[in-house]
Amino acid sequence: MKIIKFVFITLSLSIFSSGAVTFNLGNEIKHCLTLPAYGDNVKTQSQCRDEAKASSEKSLNETISRIQAAINDDYDTPYHLNDIEGVKIKDVFKEKFSNAQKLWLASRNEICAASASLVGEWATSQEDIQTQCIIDQNKNREQQLKAMYMK
Repeated sequence: MKIIKFVFITLSLSIFSSGAVTFNLGNEIKHCLTLPAYGDNVKTQSQCRDEAKASSEKSLNETISRIQAAINDDYDTPYHLNDIEGVKIKDVFKEKFSNAQKLWLASRNEICAASASLVGEWATSQEDIQTQCIIDQNKNREQQLKAMYMK
């Protein structure tokens, strides 16, 4: 009876504590999986993934360029109160924003690599998961930046 009770408790705990992470591939990647994995003169899964990733990065970079252009046009006053000829607000923003973006890119790449590692390096879906994560992170970053700087 003790063994049955032990097995029942152990199974119950393992069911409730095995909250594995689910991976959702967005529409950007799903259609890529219907393409051939390799071949000549055909669009492959890898090419499709690369195009989807490049598209999301292009969209994010366009938003960043629009923000930087708006800041450049609107913030030409001195950063320091008594330094008329010194550093401008737009220059300080540009430096800080550039540094923040570099740090964000490094963080994005690491978090997506971490997510993809959950399936093991041998899994063929690892690259799909990582690419979709990057696309999702790019979309989120773009929305965040638009909310902060583009009213």
